[in-house]
Amino acid sequence: MRLKPTIILGRFNDRPLSRSRTLLQSTTFWILFCYSVSYFAIYQYCRHAYRRDPTSFFFDPKNAYQKLYSLKREQQADAFIATANRFTDAPSSQLNAELCLGIITIARSKEQYIRRAVGSLLEGLTDAQRASIHLAVFLAQTDPHQHPIYNEPWLKSAANEIVQYNVSDEEMARLRLLEESPQSWNKSMYDYEYMLKACLNTGAQWIMIVEDDVLAKEGWYLEAMGALETIQVRTHDHAWLYLRLFYTEKYFGWNREEWPQYLACSILVFLVAATPLVISRSPSRRLRKHLSNVSTAIIYFFCLPTTILLYFMAGRVSMQPPQAGLYRMDQFGCCSQGFIFPRQIAPRATDIIHQATNKHQYVDKTLERWANNEGLARFALIPSLLQHVGSKSSEGSKIDEGADGIWNFAFENYR
Repeated sequence: MRLKPTIILGRFNDRPLSRSRTLLQSTTFWILFCYSVSYFAIYQYCRHAYRRDPTSFFFDPKNAYQKLYSLKREQQADAFIATANRFTDAPSSQLNAELCLGIITIARSKEQYIRRAVGSLLEGLTDAQRASIHLAVFLAQTDPHQHPIYNEPWLKSAANEIVQYNVSDEEMARLRLLEESPQSWNKSMYDYEYMLKACLNTGAQWIMIVEDDVLAKEGWYLEAMGALETIQVRTHDHAWLYLRLFYTEKYFGWNREEWPQYLACSILVFLVAATPLVISRSPSRRLRKHLSNVSTAIIYFFCLPTTILLYFMAGRVSMQPPQAGLYRMDQFGCCSQGFIFPRQIAPRATDIIHQATNKHQYVDKTLERWANNEGLARFALIPSLLQHVGSKSSEGSKIDEGADGIWNFAFENYR
């Protein structure tokens, strides 16, 4: 019997299919796949959720400085000033006021922020609250007529006192030189001392000094006065320096000084997450079969470290947000947009500022250095009661985006 010839066209090779099946059945593959998908999704969430956190890797300055609550306060402040412009009667002098509110203002080349500063501070106050405030607006110009608001009606109807330089001719000549200098910090120190002394002369128990490029939140007065009462109870009448009304979160990040603490916490999290896996895997043959040494190593040395890294990338303010309330803030506070000083400490503060004038120093740094040396407590309300809205800080001539980078992001979350 003759056999038919067989033509072998080729041999079927099943190795690629076998490899694909093996890969899909691999625990290591599914660990990496599921972790990568989850990590990507969380990463994208962080890009959106933490873009307004200046301590975050995902911080987006193009969107972070967007005005939200500030827009509302600007509108309310504008309405208040428009109403004040229709009145010409000056408020009665509040020489026995509880709070002296001093605002230092300089003529700016573009927008005069002082209008909205005053409007937001006075808008919404009750008659009793307004009566407890002595508002002193300091026109810090050697020629006050050069300030655009000098002849505006609202100034005389809103302020209890309009402060101007009352110094000798020799001192005025020195002030003109400081005024024309591109390095404005020496004059800002002089002006701060002058404003403090003017408020001391009113006899007020509390002295509040603010810059002219701020906005105040609605209800700031009650919160500030309540905080001052709490501070008095906490300190048991011991000396303290100020209540801070503004700060910026950009200095609240993962600070170098605390890296041992961060390292210790990271190791603790690693051990807490890894230990249960080690304990459960050791006696279980079934678990060891599905969770190989390679898979375990990937979890230990890739998944856990990158998860911890993402936590730090998200930013300290987002991951460890401070609760609203009164806090001691002896470090990382910035800047000098608004302070309330107890009357007892103000004379010494004026002396310290006077000694530092002409030494190329800033007000807040001078006060911080003194407070650190003397052990004086400093307090702040979180979130901030003030927002810095100026594109040019009165501390210097540098102009940056987003209010010179001096911005309180939590302020915009008010409603």
